[in-house]
Amino acid sequence: MSATAPGSLILIGPPGAGCSSVARAIGSAQGLTVLDLGQLVADELGTRPDLALVAVSENDYRRIEALTAERLLERAETGGLVVALGSGCLEATGVRQGLERLRLASRGTHRVVSLTCATRVLATRNGLDAPRSVALGTIHHQFVQMLHERQARCQDLADVVVDTTSTTPDEAGEKVMSAVGADLSRHS
Repeated sequence: MSATAPGSLILIGPPGAGCSSVARAIGSAQGLTVLDLGQLVADELGTRPDLALVAVSENDYRRIEALTAERLLERAETGGLVVALGSGCLEATGVRQGLERLRLASRGTHRVVSLTCATRVLATRNGLDAPRSVALGTIHHQFVQMLHERQARCQDLADVVVDTTSTTPDEAGEKVMSAVGADLSRHS
């Protein structure tokens, strides 16, 4: 990746957009520390990220997720981090305030990047593209509705929006760094 990394990059996006995998690709290419909210919450709960949301009640999970996200955003103020935040925590007021504080810190060198993706691809990445019973039809509808709401929220909070529909994590990382570099140039 050719662009110079800003202070810290915060990746937000709905499930399946690639926040974790793109963060790892950017961190590896740029030599930056990567912090993954989903992994950190799972570690705190003593489980794997794919099981964390069912390990405790959703209210408990979201409380732990929001507190952990707020701490990550405080750490990101020092710079040099790539934080995979996702989108589940963005309903918490403290997290939204932390994002705004981060965006205003350090003369605008931190960047919040919204990863977006086509709904059909997100459904596939989340395992919801398999043939389903008519009885499960509302689950797919609820998931699609949640995706649209989270993508809109992410885009409202972001400095830069990058589509990951047709990319590998490395390609998406390149797109992020290019878009962030262009955004930093416009604002300097």
